[in-house]
Amino acid sequence: MLSRGFKIVQSKRFEIYIEDLEVSVGQAVVKIETAAICKADLRYYLGSRDERTLNLKYPINLIHEAIGTIVKDPTNSFEKGDKVALVPNIMIDKEKQDEFDIALSKNPRLGENYSPKALFASSSYNGFSRDYIAYPARNLVKIEKNIDSSIATFSELISVASAAIRRLILNENDVIGIWGDGILGYILCSVLKQVHKGPIIVIGHSKEKLDKYEGVQTYLSKNPIIKKCKINVAFECIGGIASESGIEEILNSILPGAKLVLAGVAENPIKINTRKILEKGLALYGVTRSNVEDFKFAAELLKKSDFSADISKLILDVTPIYDIKDFYRVFEVEAESRALGKHIMRFDF
Repeated sequence: MLSRGFKIVQSKRFEIYIEDLEVSVGQAVVKIETAAICKADLRYYLGSRDERTLNLKYPINLIHEAIGTIVKDPTNSFEKGDKVALVPNIMIDKEKQDEFDIALSKNPRLGENYSPKALFASSSYNGFSRDYIAYPARNLVKIEKNIDSSIATFSELISVASAAIRRLILNENDVIGIWGDGILGYILCSVLKQVHKGPIIVIGHSKEKLDKYEGVQTYLSKNPIIKKCKINVAFECIGGIASESGIEEILNSILPGAKLVLAGVAENPIKINTRKILEKGLALYGVTRSNVEDFKFAAELLKKSDFSADISKLILDVTPIYDIKDFYRVFEVEAESRALGKHIMRFDF
């Protein structure tokens, strides 16, 4: 069986690859149906990472947010036609794991997504920008067939929000502040609305985006009221160089003894006011990626109509991908987009 896909070979250049689809032990064959572009994909596309890293990565299939359909599963974990989310974080086989790996996997606050030995699709392992893929069955999570695939494509980001929340223990009376009005902040807010009974406050720079957050209090950054909200759990979802000023505002706004979860990715080092952290006795938590259990949690949330309705608002459009020109076109649109949401790709090539 042949697989046809698009690999990035240098900045702003994709090439068509037609390859034999080799199915290894423990793998299932999946037809990719829908996919979305992440900011990490855009960094490879635009060549905005350091040259050495890019040269080590190219050529590679991008995309780690995708929904597919089971074509064949020799492991008998799924039936033909099942809709599945593909979990991009791939842990090494159990027989190759040491005590450290096992301990990480068993730690509910961490998980195998923190193992330095784990691979990640579209980074250290070929991603999902192809029509068919042979993929570890243990890294597939069933999605109910009645759930729209375009909505389900957000499973990966929902799982990332889940991973951020499980880094700490939330109390029902915690006052939660989310800094960042982008897509991660929106999804994190949507997940928290399902699991947290206490107040949720979102802080951002765009009134247009903040107006789309329903059922929570929102403030524009630097509003003096924020300091009076008694926030004792903060999530930073800004990323990039802007996270520097965002973290500074968080440190100045949250209560002494509060917890701060850092979820945004800054490509270059940023400054953090450690004096303020020490003065206020703050606890900082780093989060990255997610694992199979987070995807299972996402699959359960997607069954809830109110949650799916929240996520559906992030679909800017659905573009059929018939050939490499369509693929280029969506990357260019996403690179320029500042809207709250994503352009979903439907693979028809």
